[in-house]
Amino acid sequence: LTLKSNQSIFCTQINNMNMKQRIATFLLLSAAMANGDDSTIISYKNCDANSLPAENTSISTLNNGQFYKMCPGSHKHSNNDTFATLGQPKCGDGSNFAFYLTRPEQPQQEEQPQKVLIELSGGGACWDKGTCALQSFLLKMPPLDFVLGMSCSDVGKIAEVSEGWDILCARTVGQTDFTEYNTIVIPYCTQDVHLGDAAEVLYDGTTVQHVGGHNTYRTLQWVFDNFEDPSHIVLTGCSAGATPLPVFYHMVKEHYKARGRNVKVNIISDSPVYLTPRNFLENHFQFWNHETVMKSIGFDYDTHKEDVQYASAVLDYVLDGSDDTDGIGLVSHNDDAISLMYYIAMGGDDDDDTKTSIQTQWWSEMNNSWSQTMNEHENFDVFVINGSGHCSSGLVRKMRLFL
Repeated sequence: LTLKSNQSIFCTQINNMNMKQRIATFLLLSAAMANGDDSTIISYKNCDANSLPAENTSISTLNNGQFYKMCPGSHKHSNNDTFATLGQPKCGDGSNFAFYLTRPEQPQQEEQPQKVLIELSGGGACWDKGTCALQSFLLKMPPLDFVLGMSCSDVGKIAEVSEGWDILCARTVGQTDFTEYNTIVIPYCTQDVHLGDAAEVLYDGTTVQHVGGHNTYRTLQWVFDNFEDPSHIVLTGCSAGATPLPVFYHMVKEHYKARGRNVKVNIISDSPVYLTPRNFLENHFQFWNHETVMKSIGFDYDTHKEDVQYASAVLDYVLDGSDDTDGIGLVSHNDDAISLMYYIAMGGDDDDDTKTSIQTQWWSEMNNSWSQTMNEHENFDVFVINGSGHCSSGLVRKMRLFL
């Protein structure tokens, strides 16, 4: 694969459930997640003092050009005191979760179309006692409070004198001026690539809250409530923040379609952890419980959950239902030590009986999968950077300087 210089970066199988059961399950989950929250009681007791209650805060009340910290509340059903679907936002160590947002620095006129940039932070993954012990410092909120009260320009100036990171809302990429966008940053603190629905996972005495799906879902609900008819939404993320972007593209697109809104949605997926080795899928993947989120978008999770082509199956499913005018762009280096490290840790080196080097095996599998997807979907493009590296932009880079 080579960089496409002439293109912009924006660019029936039935398992043990019969078809009626699967459709019923999909409809039930979708109904529960599609604003069945009207009858829930929202609590903000697990929110930091310097955060605002998300569900009670309208973006129209916030100043332009200033980062805020927003805490989505816990949602319980009013009739039986049980938590609503994806209703317990928190970090992996049980501490408080929040997302960050800023409006454009230049106030927009009411008739101007609203634009939204959503960035999912990255930062590894864990799936057993050993990996979660190594990643324990990433099971709490990343230290991003330094941006509070600052504008994107302010943060961008810090980025200019700091090596190895960037912030999109402070600059223009191609013909897209991100200074005109409302920016939402979703921190990563659950080590489950933002899709988990598994509270209280016990790893040999160590408890981890893999509830990334709760955090992202509740953040998206705030976006949906505050941007009823946006003209453009860009989803981006690095590493573990890039991996789930196709899933959230589907959620965002279907939300607005159901309301008769034709919203253009693009993805910039930066260095996603794309491969799913057999050892990981068969022995560890279930601890994250992606089932809730994946079935809510209609994906046949039961059939694919142990398939080494799981990631490709998810991407194909999303692209099959995508709009041709929505560009899905994936960026990667052809020498990525971080992705390769996780590939080996997940057991990728056990999947090949040949004497092929792990580096060659990793790149060959990645390359073949991307090439096939590009051949089948015109709105999917891969842009390869020749050389070593992992991630090219985003607030996630700042995390490394402050830890």
